[in-house]
Amino acid sequence: MLRRSSTHRSFVLAAALVSLSVFASGQTSASAQAPLPTGKQVIASHLEAIGGTEAWKAIKSMRATGTFSLPAQAMSGTLDLMSARPALMRLRVELAGVGKIESGYNGKVGWTIDPISGPAVLAGRELTEMADDSSFDGVLYGPEFIKEFVPVSREDFARTPAIKVKVTLQSGTEQFEYFDAATGLYLGFEGTRATPMGNVPTTEILSNYKPFGKVKLPTTIRQRALGFETEISIAAVEFDTVPADAFDLPPVIKALIK
Repeated sequence: MLRRSSTHRSFVLAAALVSLSVFASGQTSASAQAPLPTGKQVIASHLEAIGGTEAWKAIKSMRATGTFSLPAQAMSGTLDLMSARPALMRLRVELAGVGKIESGYNGKVGWTIDPISGPAVLAGRELTEMADDSSFDGVLYGPEFIKEFVPVSREDFARTPAIKVKVTLQSGTEQFEYFDAATGLYLGFEGTRATPMGNVPTTEILSNYKPFGKVKLPTTIRQRALGFETEISIAAVEFDTVPADAFDLPPVIKALIK
């Protein structure tokens, strides 16, 4: 889940925020006739695949480091993504030819800073999506986060037989999410992301899951939006090392709020 740093959603958020700062289709598979599992069964398989609810809830914070790239433009840089309970996030990307791009959520305020548009405080749907993506336990698909979770079909997603699920969050956000039909792992989503230019159709693909401690996380996250493709490659993940002040608002953001 990048829906997910920390959670899958945090990984997703990283790709969305950076690609939109720079640049302000599954087919039915042969197994389509097989009976669909229930929503509870899909979630249970997913939780087992990532290491279980108990292992996830034992984690207080995460820090993921790696690279962020735009392959078609031959651009790349470093990525540092931190998150913590209950819904805290801080992202830093150093992109060659662009500079430092930052964003964060402190449980109330969502913000971005980049060399192109400068500092900004998020509002409306952009803020709602950042809050959703920053939810540390969003990966668990609990009732406090998910309003509806309805399997709709079996389809190939990123060349993998998958269960397609219509997901509605408690915030009202709707999207289609895909889970590996064999392993239960979360493969990605299709939906829209709010941007200053409007709602943009977006596809996110997660792959190359690896164990980190007692949980399993994706290490490759690709996003397609606005005609561009971005890629995150996670090299290392640390647990419970994020300092408490990591999510403090930068001075330029505090000035905007005042």
